[in-house]
Amino acid sequence: MSRKFSQHTKIRKKGLPPGTLVYTGDRNSKPSTVFTVQFTEDKYVEQPFYSPDLRKTRGLVWVDVRSLTETALIARIGDDFHMHPLAQEDVLDTQQRAKLEEYDDGLFIILPNLNFDPQTREVCSEQISVFFGKDFVLSFQEDPDDDFAPVRIRAIEGIGRIRKKGADYLAYALLDNIVDGYYEVMDAIQEQLFELEETLHRNGAEPEVKAGIFSLKRTVNDFRFRVLPLRDAATRLYRTDSNLIDESSRLYLRDVVDHVAQILDSIDNQLNMLSSLESLYHAEASNRLNNVMRLLTVISTIFIPLSFVAGVYGMNFDNMPELHNPFGYYYVLGGMFVAMVGMLVYFRKKRWI
Repeated sequence: MSRKFSQHTKIRKKGLPPGTLVYTGDRNSKPSTVFTVQFTEDKYVEQPFYSPDLRKTRGLVWVDVRSLTETALIARIGDDFHMHPLAQEDVLDTQQRAKLEEYDDGLFIILPNLNFDPQTREVCSEQISVFFGKDFVLSFQEDPDDDFAPVRIRAIEGIGRIRKKGADYLAYALLDNIVDGYYEVMDAIQEQLFELEETLHRNGAEPEVKAGIFSLKRTVNDFRFRVLPLRDAATRLYRTDSNLIDESSRLYLRDVVDHVAQILDSIDNQLNMLSSLESLYHAEASNRLNNVMRLLTVISTIFIPLSFVAGVYGMNFDNMPELHNPFGYYYVLGGMFVAMVGMLVYFRKKRWI
């Protein structure tokens, strides 16, 4: 899919007037492709190029642009459908947060398409823009792959309500398809979290566990940063007074709002779990250090009296009668051994070792 989300600068747009079309992303390897779809309840027509003539026929027109490298093509499509220049600029500015903009000729929505890379534990982001009016829908995908394939299959096969409803329902279907992908990201992160938890319980406070917790926590925060603005955008779309939204479609838009809220709640829960896991890691590290210090303390306690006895008899005074005893050396060693064993038994009984 796409590469991981990275911060881009707008230096290429510095000094240019508003509405200037400049692609600010970093996916320049493939040219733009366009698929034009026209369908009614009875038929479906798709062409692998931009065909504005389909709009002259009866039915709903869906123009799907994949890859945003050809600004002239995007400007032509936008102008044909009376898309505001500021909206066209936002399509090419891939640093946009999720939002809804209302214009005279249509509603404009931006949201991220997200994917999780389990190898790097990074969230990949692709900007999706949707502009729809009375009888048309324009979709712009930053990547050349088809993220709307499930929606396209439903339209081809006439499954569900998609060919019976208007542009607002098709726009909802596109949004819902992207939001459903967030659940896959959430499940993949949850699986990584459980693996870290199991590793921590099995191996203790290892350095790779700490690195994994930090990496995953940063990823979850990025995930939340990308999804959080969508809650406001989806709520505004559900509550808008625009006549482009049919009353029968508002129930479906409310469902999208509920899904976004549910995902955000799950993200907050994952952050809490990661914070608990981080606390457990520090507790395990402290416990490991305490065990080491306890072992060193026990060893020191055992050798303190033994060192004292060895020090006493190492002074070599002439008037020490034990020095002339033929068995004195063995008596001292035996006494030291008995003292050591006695202390070990005592420490064991107290469960200090």
